[in-house]
Amino acid sequence: MATDNAPELIQVPVKRYDVNLTLDDILGPLMQLSTRRTQGVSATASPELDQHLEQLSDLARQLQEVVNRINEIDPVLLAPTKRRDPPNP
Repeated sequence: MATDNAPELIQVPVKRYDVNLTLDDILGPLMQLSTRRTQGVSATASPELDQHLEQLSDLARQLQEVVNRINEIDPVLLAPTKRRDPPNP
């Protein structure tokens, strides 16, 4: 039910972009956080922050090991998938 106060809906075409990220793209930088921190990339001097960054790096390494094991068992399971276009209305 339309009212006189309701704005008119206008469809605007939006360009689509594909972004292809792999788990390596995500985990690689996370595994290097504590290394970059100790090499002076970050200017913050906080032991608590260092501890959290080290823990994050360790967790990323563990996750990378799990991903590698999965890829050894089934190389297709975590492989990138093709984009599916939504149905036209």
